[in-house]
Amino acid sequence: MSETKKRTHKASYATDKRKGGYIIRVAGPNAGMFSGREVPVSTKSGDEHMERLTKVLWSGKDSETGENVSLYQFEAKPRDIDQILF
Repeated sequence: MSETKKRTHKASYATDKRKGGYIIRVAGPNAGMFSGREVPVSTKSGDEHMERLTKVLWSGKDSETGENVSLYQFEAKPRDIDQILF
């Protein structure tokens, strides 16, 4: 039987306080190494969405936990808008 590997990094959505909108916060030992990669991002409700990280906005240590953290921009996906039939 194969064991599931435990993830060493966690990605979640965060509010961009400078420009508005959302960015992605990655926490873990190599948090700044994911530019150009598609990663699973957790929502507050526990769902996961795959997002492609494009650019590191900031990287450093979390002031509360001391963990390595990076903030990323990500590719915008078109919204799924249901077509209303007339």
